[in-house]
Amino acid sequence: MRNNKDYKGDKMNNTNGHIKPDVLVTDFDRTLTYLYKDPSLLPELANKIRTFYGGNFYIPENYLDSETDGYKVWYKLHDIAIRELPQTVAVEINEQAENIVADFELQIVKRVGLFHDIPKVIRNLRSNGIRLGVVSSNSTPVVQFALEEAEILNEFEYVRGRPYPFNPKLIKPNPFPLNKALTDLKVDPGLFWYVGDDIVDMVAATAANVTAVGVCTGRHSESELIKSGANLVFQSFINIPEYFKV
Repeated sequence: MRNNKDYKGDKMNNTNGHIKPDVLVTDFDRTLTYLYKDPSLLPELANKIRTFYGGNFYIPENYLDSETDGYKVWYKLHDIAIRELPQTVAVEINEQAENIVADFELQIVKRVGLFHDIPKVIRNLRSNGIRLGVVSSNSTPVVQFALEEAEILNEFEYVRGRPYPFNPKLIKPNPFPLNKALTDLKVDPGLFWYVGDDIVDMVAATAANVTAVGVCTGRHSESELIKSGANLVFQSFINIPEYFKV
């Protein structure tokens, strides 16, 4: 674990020299689970999205063929639909695409579940008086399903996925979802941790002026997370309760 921030003032609770937030909000994919550990899945999603949009409007041959991340393909084609089609048509098509992505996520999370010991860790954090939330770029119902299946949904005070109707401009690294969480949870930024595995999580947390906490269970190394603004870095979400032990 690395600590890269000097905490000052009385806005944090201090446990044996360690800082405990009032609210801990976490990312979902690659932080509590790993939806796309199978490398074939994101290209599969990319093909589904290309096929769907291609059935609704002309996509130039080979356009985005080199892009294998289904989400990036979705974001680009979503914006093209808005730009090129009548508004009502674009809204309908993009809503159908959102449903395709959400269903794809649901089928995967049913197979992979959460990381081992996540339910135990979540209950541990709650028993220590920490309010919990999720802010994710995955579908809200998918996140809720995974937490419910693990019998920990009721431990979370706040669960928000990507906006619906979807707007790629309002997801991380934009701090909008974290600023909304701060407002909805009525918490001071100095009492708020955001935990994530990705550099976009660290960028969003830094922009929202909350404590950025990285975990090394995704695509980015400890040094990459720190360079992107992480104040603390843990090997995994499971290691966080150790930080608060007396």
